[in-house]
Amino acid sequence: MAEWLDTISTHWFWLSLGLALGAAELASPGRYLMWIALAALIVGGLDYFLPITVAYQVAMFVTLSVITVFTGKKFMQNK
Repeated sequence: MAEWLDTISTHWFWLSLGLALGAAELASPGRYLMWIALAALIVGGLDYFLPITVAYQVAMFVTLSVITVFTGKKFMQNK
């Protein structure tokens, strides 16, 4: 069906997702998507250097998304 998906490295998916979310942040008001984009970029970077399974990548993305959103919210309140 979609054999070309098997040829794409997962780190490219995460890096592309991070860039797409960053671009969406520029087009929308607020400061929420940039923290999720940061989480995707971190997962993509880690996946490039470390052999991580997809299940761990998704778990890392969810965890990092929560951490970056709450840290970013706290950081933005101080300004």
